[in-house]
Amino acid sequence: MLIRTLTILLILILTGLHTLTAQETEQENKKLIIGVKHTPPFIVRQQNGQYTGISVALWENIAKELRLDFEYKEYDLNGLLGALQQGDVDVCINPLTVTSQRVEQFDFTQPFFITNLAIAVDKTQQNKWLSFLSNFFSLQFLKAILLLLMVLLSFGILVWLFERHHNKEEFGPGMRGIWNGLWWSAVTMTTVGYGDKSPKTIGGRVVALIWMFTAIIIISGFTASIASSLTVNELEFAVKGPRDLKKVNTLAVRASSGQQYLENNNIPHEVAGDLKTALEQLANEEVNAVVYDEPIMKYTIRNLDLNSKVVVIPSKFATQYYSFSLPKNSELRSRINPVLLSEINGREWRVILDEYDLER
Repeated sequence: MLIRTLTILLILILTGLHTLTAQETEQENKKLIIGVKHTPPFIVRQQNGQYTGISVALWENIAKELRLDFEYKEYDLNGLLGALQQGDVDVCINPLTVTSQRVEQFDFTQPFFITNLAIAVDKTQQNKWLSFLSNFFSLQFLKAILLLLMVLLSFGILVWLFERHHNKEEFGPGMRGIWNGLWWSAVTMTTVGYGDKSPKTIGGRVVALIWMFTAIIIISGFTASIASSLTVNELEFAVKGPRDLKKVNTLAVRASSGQQYLENNNIPHEVAGDLKTALEQLANEEVNAVVYDEPIMKYTIRNLDLNSKVVVIPSKFATQYYSFSLPKNSELRSRINPVLLSEINGREWRVILDEYDLER
């Protein structure tokens, strides 16, 4: 009886091991469906139908290490998210931003790239008069004017100290004399040459001589400082950051992290089907701003040759973590993560990023 029981247990164990091994072998031999969407520079669809780009290079290195057989299948963004949620794709290698909403729907690998949202604006939106007035009353401009007045007053007081007793008609005592000294130093510096005030004493003329040559040197510096504070900066636009988006006609790409940011912050906006369409609308002055992921937007602007019409402003906000995504509870995540971390910490990953002119 004991021998029969042990024999049955052994048979059950061997059968279970065989079934488990068969399932693992089947899983390893299964051809994975890798969901992609043309998203340069991370996923680039070539004319011959092949895919290249940052995400493709990273994934193919991981698949090679894990000996995974796969094929790519392309979707639009909404189709890709739907296929991922339904399990029609095994891995999505598009640079999806990890958000709280998406975490509830999908599994994500460790992030492989960290970036931020940015704003693109039309260069013709540059408000020169507004920028001029803003700069005219800026702290930099006021400092330059104040420093200039201090220098003028210093030399005016010096010449007044020498002239106040010997040239009372032109400089005189008290505040009137100091004002006349300031007037003289300003006229001398600007080389207007009215001649209504001129030093008569030796000390006054020495001060005047020093001031004449000094003014030639410093006037150029002050002129440059004042000019720079009044010059309209080429990046001085009506939109300087995300706070200004409520005041302009803003556009986002459907189902993107940019659209989610605008919705979360109650910023009115329109929606475009893809980034190319959005940027073309911006270049044609149909909208005032486009919100999207910075590296993808900059790369697309260069590729569409829109640099003369569209610019990404320096303001950066809303950090984005790019990860591969998988259907919920996928066993592939635990296998992919260690290899992914090894890859992005290796030299080849830096070479890939440099190839596409991206910082790590």
